[in-house]
Amino acid sequence: MSIFTIDKAKALLLIFFITIFLICVWLWSPGFKHGVYTRIKSLLQITINETTISGYNALSEIQINTCSLSDPSKDCGYFGITKEQCEARFCCWKPSNDSWCFYKKGPEYTCNVDPSTRVDCGYFGIQQDECENRLNCCWDPREDAIGVNYCFYRARPCNGYKVISSQKNEKYISGDLELRGHGCGNYGPDQEKLKFFVEHQTANRLHLKIFDPIKSRYEIPEDIVPISPIETAQSDSLYQFSYKADPFTFSVARTSNQEQIINTDVPGVNSLVFEDQYLEITFELPHDPYIYGLGEVVRPLRRDPRGTFQTLWNRDAATPNDENIYGAQPFYMDVRNGTAHGVFLRNSNGMDVTITPGNPPKLTWKVIGGVFDFYFFLGPTPADVIAQYTELVGRPVLPPYWALGYHQCRWGYHNLSTLYNVVSEFRNHNIPLETIWNDLDYMEGFKDFTWNSINYPREEVAKFVNMLHENDQHYVVIVDPGIKIEHGYWAYEEGVKRGIFIKNAKGENIIGQVWPGFTNFPDWFNKDTEKYWGDSIEKWLYNVDIDGLWIDMNEPASWCKGECMVDIIEDQIFPYDSANDQKLDNIPPFIWNNEPGSITFTNTTMYNSNLNEPPYKINNGATRLPLDSLTLSMDARHANGFLEYDVHNLYGHMEAMITWKVWNERFGKGKRPFIITRSTFAGDNSANWDNLYLSIPGILNFQIFGIPLVGADICGFNGRTTEELCLRWMQLGSFYPFMRNHNAILESSQEPYIWPSVAATSRRYLRIRYSLLPYYYTLFYESHTYGSMVLRPLFIEYPHIKSALVIDKQFMLGGGILVSPVLLPQKLEVKDAYIPPGIWYNFYSHNVSFEVHDNSGIYSDINAPLNEMPIHLRGGHIIPMQRPRMTTVQTRKTNYYLIIPLDENESANGTLYFDDGESLDVKDKYTYISYAAYNQSTLVADVKWCGYDNGIILDKIIILGVNRVADVKDDGIVLKRKISRVMLNGVEIEMKESENKNTFIDIGDFDYSDNDIDTSDGSLWAIDDMEKLTFFGLQLSMCQGWNLTWVLD
Repeated sequence: MSIFTIDKAKALLLIFFITIFLICVWLWSPGFKHGVYTRIKSLLQITINETTISGYNALSEIQINTCSLSDPSKDCGYFGITKEQCEARFCCWKPSNDSWCFYKKGPEYTCNVDPSTRVDCGYFGIQQDECENRLNCCWDPREDAIGVNYCFYRARPCNGYKVISSQKNEKYISGDLELRGHGCGNYGPDQEKLKFFVEHQTANRLHLKIFDPIKSRYEIPEDIVPISPIETAQSDSLYQFSYKADPFTFSVARTSNQEQIINTDVPGVNSLVFEDQYLEITFELPHDPYIYGLGEVVRPLRRDPRGTFQTLWNRDAATPNDENIYGAQPFYMDVRNGTAHGVFLRNSNGMDVTITPGNPPKLTWKVIGGVFDFYFFLGPTPADVIAQYTELVGRPVLPPYWALGYHQCRWGYHNLSTLYNVVSEFRNHNIPLETIWNDLDYMEGFKDFTWNSINYPREEVAKFVNMLHENDQHYVVIVDPGIKIEHGYWAYEEGVKRGIFIKNAKGENIIGQVWPGFTNFPDWFNKDTEKYWGDSIEKWLYNVDIDGLWIDMNEPASWCKGECMVDIIEDQIFPYDSANDQKLDNIPPFIWNNEPGSITFTNTTMYNSNLNEPPYKINNGATRLPLDSLTLSMDARHANGFLEYDVHNLYGHMEAMITWKVWNERFGKGKRPFIITRSTFAGDNSANWDNLYLSIPGILNFQIFGIPLVGADICGFNGRTTEELCLRWMQLGSFYPFMRNHNAILESSQEPYIWPSVAATSRRYLRIRYSLLPYYYTLFYESHTYGSMVLRPLFIEYPHIKSALVIDKQFMLGGGILVSPVLLPQKLEVKDAYIPPGIWYNFYSHNVSFEVHDNSGIYSDINAPLNEMPIHLRGGHIIPMQRPRMTTVQTRKTNYYLIIPLDENESANGTLYFDDGESLDVKDKYTYISYAAYNQSTLVADVKWCGYDNGIILDKIIILGVNRVADVKDDGIVLKRKISRVMLNGVEIEMKESENKNTFIDIGDFDYSDNDIDTSDGSLWAIDDMEKLTFFGLQLSMCQGWNLTWVLD
């Protein structure tokens, strides 16, 4: 064979392989993946919107496709760009001979993009050269901001909307909006027509709604998040609303000083974007803003003005920092120069809320569905804002009195004998225990509404609960929403029979996976679910009189990505077998095969849609995870046609509502239900010092959200605690509104009796907590009635003081007690504790610790030995107390006494509320008393209402700071007056020296005996060198008003 022949053959072969290669490249190109349909569709000049499973884009009319009018020669991408990468740049994708990715027609794309609306182009650590030259993106590092994208896509300004007509009366303003130009189309087609509606609801509350008047969009039903009644038009309104017509922007100003507190006319950002699955609006903020709220999140209290990126999307995540976790609260408070206003977006869709610095700083809402439904609260104080917000969404319920006691829980109480032992150890160590809890251990194979026949047999559990009740103690257990798919399991078969489970896109029961294995989930929108849930609980609790429920995993959590795809469903063996007391080797989520039989599944969704990964990807998990990550598919259907995409953030809220209602109607017997829910409640934290600190801003945030009964897992849930950490946590936790010690199955026991030092501290601080229960309960009543806060950030009490605006390592209990916990290891003092203006008394000794005249407050180091946490009484606030006992029932049977720390004017005020502690409908069977000390010599009890009298009396009053105001004669001589006599209701009472002047409460043995003076001969009083006036042996009825005066000579 000739050389020519060989070379020719080689050449033909080479040409053949090159041809094959080019064909493969074309076949595998991103454009080919979209098929012939995409290529034909790209040739059309108009596009008919597709009707998707979500209802989004379900327009019947024809809309102009901006991309069809654009010039394909204006290249937007780079070689090898995919359709997804192209559209992320807000560009058009159209495979053709020209550029496949090109800029849209309209305003020019620019790198001058405000940090609030930048979309990340690169990755962490990307350099400028790669960003600009390889990815064709913008580069702009910002030293004045954190969390801002350095490398980002070019963008073009959106044109917004203009007002084409409007109507107005004394109560309403409404107007029609029209898109200016073609719109952005960044994340889908812009709505061409909108409507805005402004409602002057009360003197301090304004409602504004922006919506599509043509196409119905999802909104939260009023029966799920009720709206309070609207008052008549107010002539004394605290606000003025105004708007600009073209482009449409609006502002809200205070009537008092014309300060604009809301303004959407913000330079450099889009005025209003309203697309199918993306809504955007920006509020101007003042320089160095003080913003609070927006959660649930683990982070410091004040939202960082250098950069905040808060995602609201309920997620099963064990409290990572600065990420979305269990609950979603689209409410924030803005404090400016001592005044405050609040903003609530009534929308349950996923969203990002950003705060970015600049000129001016700004807050931007980026929402992936629904409508803009804003409520603005004018305050003017921070406390007023919270009251106004809870007036709208609902005030918190008054908890049962016993809920304020100490609760003990853990995952890992493997059998009933373990519970008996725990209860016994608390008693043996003289540590109060109000309620013992069970995690999953009591269940048969982790199945709801079952008792483990070996370790928690029903009959024995019933005896255990009866024993607790005989000792005035309580029992609470966990319930998850996931119902195991298992033939013969009543809860599953009955749920299938009644058709109450959430459906997938095919109309079948959607499958998830949690502790028992593969599960279905109750649909709380289904009218039959309430009865099913009640029947299930009633069948389960027959003869077992538990006291409350802890509903968990209700984001809802599921360990598949979206719907679990299963080939076969049979009984499963879980890595932890409760019946055989075998511990887990791993904690899910993970994938396993089961024996006998084999179960396999994939983590892919059944239905290909744009709901799990919508055009705009919220920052789920801080990495823009798909929406169905660790939860159900977003195309899951609820009974009334709602999609999981829209109502996901309501799942836990609705379960709590229905569980509360079921419990009240079937088991409550007229008593208040006790229901604790994970979604919208503090969850699984970690046993470390950071989480000890972060529990404070976390709890304070919930107070801002109007949810006061909240607390972190004391000593930490995940990880192994230490003796010192647990000791300091028990001190701090004794002031949580809800106090529970809880930890995980694989961790060491951390009950407070494990370490002698922690046991001693627990006895001391539980004694303090129980003595303060009348004060706590009064605070909860006032929160329930007036919307005030139980635990308070210092800025609530001191909004005009700038230093108070950043304090989140200290807090106030009500307005009268300052708590300054130790939050670092091996520290015996609190460094730089903030002390506000006023007189502050040492809680333990009653001495004046600080007398602060500086209007800005001071910073001071405070001694804090290992057995002591600094607590101070605020002058001017009266604290009602009782003698502590081992349970709340026993404590309630002791006499009341008052601690009255006077302020610089020797004045003080306080209140006391009490009832039977358990009735749901109290009606008029309660007592409410107001106390006031004034004129440096008078204390008055004014009984506002007395409808409950259990025979308990007030027998002791301790007044601190008496006679601090001295007389100054004309010659400059300072004379202190002396108390010569005391009169009760005009009758003089005898003076007698106290044998133990400094005694406040006994902190040693838990047994209490009020033996500091003999009171057998009637009412007595004594004053000591600490300017403390003490009245003993009083026999004052709680339904009796009285007047106590002391004469100064």
